[in-house]
Amino acid sequence: MVTISSQPVGQAEPPRQIRATPSELKNCKYDAANVQAALEALHQDGFVVLKSVVDVAHVDSLNSYMSKEADEIVKNNSKPFNQGVKSNFLQAPPLKDPDYLYDDVFFNPFVIQLMNAYLGANPIWAFVTGNNALPRTHGLRQPVHKDITFFHPQCPFFVIANVPLCPFSPATGSTEFWLGSHASTSGADQVLATPEAKLANAKLRVGEPNTFVRPEVVEERRKIRPPIQPTCEKGDIMLRDLRTWHAGMPNESDQYRIMIALGYQAQWYPNHTLRAKLPLSQGNFFMKHGGQPVEVRADLLPDDSDFGKLNDVFSFRSSLD
Repeated sequence: MVTISSQPVGQAEPPRQIRATPSELKNCKYDAANVQAALEALHQDGFVVLKSVVDVAHVDSLNSYMSKEADEIVKNNSKPFNQGVKSNFLQAPPLKDPDYLYDDVFFNPFVIQLMNAYLGANPIWAFVTGNNALPRTHGLRQPVHKDITFFHPQCPFFVIANVPLCPFSPATGSTEFWLGSHASTSGADQVLATPEAKLANAKLRVGEPNTFVRPEVVEERRKIRPPIQPTCEKGDIMLRDLRTWHAGMPNESDQYRIMIALGYQAQWYPNHTLRAKLPLSQGNFFMKHGGQPVEVRADLLPDDSDFGKLNDVFSFRSSLD
């Protein structure tokens, strides 16, 4: 079942939600009606919420582990802040301990089914990280941006699946999304990098986009379709076309707001260097890809590697650029 808003232009419309039927949950596969609804949301909004497709016990387990890890990161100041705002940082999920490797998180069948439909057959999984919005970051928000530092294609080429590890709402720092912004945006909408420009988790080229959307472009878009902060529950997954504008928001709660991020690339898109950094000891889990129709591109490295920092370094840029 899909929830669709029909509010007039210029008002904030909630994101569309896809709810699997009992039969679909049993078969781990959406029927045609829900596939169509999800694809319509992705093509028109650049965003969709898949409801209740992850075991909540798995979510709680990951959240417990990553919250303890976050305590150490904050204590040691060992991570750069994302987008230059001292409110959140990248934090990858645990990859070495098999107790935290869940197929419904890393190789969710509903996600991969939709990625095959939206991006084309056998999409590539080559990206894993996460985002932690720190507690009590009152008033701190990121600029509106895209996670893209180049002149990108104006068609679907990459999608991020976010797995929230706690209830998402404006109170907990639910990410701001600009639904529909992906459909006509280009690198011309973004601020161009200068020789002085720096970004913690990306390399910039002078004269190319530096992720931030130009303020005047943002304000024009606001008149057409203002942004939203989705409300999600544990067990949901959010799918975002990489071109969709978004911004990290203040987390008013007393708890970390963590979400895992998994990235899927279209086979036709010529990025030949992006690879997840994964522990050799868990190679069988990852390379079996949960039996799903997805290609895993990864470097399997010694277990004593710092996978958190290694997976913080990535580029979605075409290898032809």
